[in-house]
Amino acid sequence: MHHLEPDSKLESLARTGLKPLFDQGAELASNECLLGVGNSQIFIRVLEVEFRIIQTGGSLSVLVAPRHATNSWQPVESILAVIDIEHKLPPAPVFDSLADLGNLLGSQLQTLNDALSRERFGRTMLVARQSRMEGLIALKPRVPVQPSIALRIVQSVLGEIAKAIRFLTPKSKDSRAKFLPVGSDSELEQQVRQEFGSLFGNFGARINSNGRVGMMDFATVTFDVGNLRVRATRDRGYVTVSIAPIHATREWHDLGVALQAIQENESMGQVTPSSILRGAGRLLEVELPKLTDAFSETKYPATRKRIRETGETLKQKWVEDFNRKSKLYHATTP
Repeated sequence: MHHLEPDSKLESLARTGLKPLFDQGAELASNECLLGVGNSQIFIRVLEVEFRIIQTGGSLSVLVAPRHATNSWQPVESILAVIDIEHKLPPAPVFDSLADLGNLLGSQLQTLNDALSRERFGRTMLVARQSRMEGLIALKPRVPVQPSIALRIVQSVLGEIAKAIRFLTPKSKDSRAKFLPVGSDSELEQQVRQEFGSLFGNFGARINSNGRVGMMDFATVTFDVGNLRVRATRDRGYVTVSIAPIHATREWHDLGVALQAIQENESMGQVTPSSILRGAGRLLEVELPKLTDAFSETKYPATRKRIRETGETLKQKWVEDFNRKSKLYHATTP
């Protein structure tokens, strides 16, 4: 069970950052700490919309659902993309803080409410899903293969069985429950403290959050050092490291990509540093002064631009390498 104690700090951030919503009659529906360390969530209701703010993994996610379908949680940025008719929405992650989100929602609340109405809800969900697909790499067979009649029959039967299973299986009261932490992960935290021991011993690093979810072995541990937040994420035994500026903890970047982007020699011929946990401690210790400077509030906008450009170049190189080696599939980007 979740701890029932409220998170006063998160509530304060929400009331301050989302003041435009509270000015329009928003009410706090619930506030609770979650299992693990540094994890919590709050629910806010305004008009016919419910907002769900989840603090896990050292970051914030904001979901939204209509009150007539409160289990249909969607990332608020996906719905904002649907109603962004004039294409003025900032690039991903769209907002860095709850204050940024409050500014975006202040004049858009009624439009968002209308988009989630019973009449428009289905269409809004379809467009929202399409918006989340943008930027992803697509793999297509080089030679289209027509399935045999027997295979089409099997696929049709399996599809009907799947529908029956979905119909007969009781639906979860909370579609997001499986993504919520079920406790801390002491093993991952120990690995993090060992790998980044010098940062904890000499630079005042401190654990910010620790959470393990019920699926597979997924877990996340974050710590703060200087103006950086560092995140170690375990996914099926593989632990990767990413970093974000303290002032914008929704903007996560692979450690290796960030390190390559801040190098004075911007040639893409260099090898991208690894983002896996082993060896990350030494990399981060050596480059900490440079990263601290690059991720400061004044210099971060330029740093973010370089990181995005580096990431796009690396993605394009991956696509080119894949297409040169693969005989069965062709990769494309939008």
